[in-house]
Amino acid sequence: MRSLYLGSVVEKSGKSMVTLGLAKNFQGKVGFFKPFKERLMREGDRVIDQDAYLMRHMLKSDKPEEVLCPFAYDVFRAATMDEVKAAYEKAACDCEMMLIEGTREVTTGYMNDVSGLAIAEATGSDLILISTPEAASLDKIAMLYKLSKNYKINVKGVILNKTDDLSVANFLESKGIKVLGCVPHIPEMTYFTVKEVAEALSANVIVGEGHMDKVVEGVFIGAMTMETALKYMRRHRRKAIITGGDRSDIQLAALSTDTSCLILTGGMYPANQVVSKAYEKGIPILVTRYDTLATSEMVEHLIARIEPQDAEKVRLVEKAVADNVDLEAVFR
Repeated sequence: MRSLYLGSVVEKSGKSMVTLGLAKNFQGKVGFFKPFKERLMREGDRVIDQDAYLMRHMLKSDKPEEVLCPFAYDVFRAATMDEVKAAYEKAACDCEMMLIEGTREVTTGYMNDVSGLAIAEATGSDLILISTPEAASLDKIAMLYKLSKNYKINVKGVILNKTDDLSVANFLESKGIKVLGCVPHIPEMTYFTVKEVAEALSANVIVGEGHMDKVVEGVFIGAMTMETALKYMRRHRRKAIITGGDRSDIQLAALSTDTSCLILTGGMYPANQVVSKAYEKGIPILVTRYDTLATSEMVEHLIARIEPQDAEKVRLVEKAVADNVDLEAVFR
């Protein structure tokens, strides 16, 4: 059985997307392991890692998420390498390829000798770095290449994500760093659902519970005159509108355009007229206790996720990786 460790050079590099894309493109049975939990979700009475949930369904694994992703990383009470190795062996299956997804950054856990580099060495895995193309990321790639020489691991190379700029790849290659592919930005990967927004804000759903799967492509703060707001709202589709519960004018204007949901801040509830129109059009209204600024910041930092039933997103990821990554070199 071969094993690949997929490690992020920086946070939000898109390693979960790349991991999914590689799994979908491997011509054989694939297993999955992620040592440390990151983004959590509730499944019944369980709190599990979102990526483990997705991959369990994608790979049709019979192992629960608690086995696929067992530990929470705490720098003061971290799992030991012996515990990580035992968990890896428990998650390993009768497969041809194990994909190990790292945590936020490949250096996480370095203090306790459970970094991505150390785990790759302990599990006999080849290392692939996932990175965005920013200048700071490139410096970290060079640093990690040098740091990896302290470990008995094979660094296969780097997959650059969210870019189709080959000049960055050429620059890295000129420095002796193997680039395995450049995966372009996929706009659909940044879209999230109304359900995800509601969960992030711990919002009450006043109306539209049957339409929580609506897609949000952009967010607009309705804190201006109704005339100005309406001009903007007519130009943008599938949007979420953040506004105060007392701004019935903005709310009604939003409901007359292509809007995915209303987010009302400060715990203020909408007028009956607004509720009736939202119900008629099937547009969810969320009420959150946070003020407008805090709400907008929370939504801005929301990371869209891929659900097992998101067939179109899964197809886009599979195709993007197939078209832009040297799979032969990755799986060799």
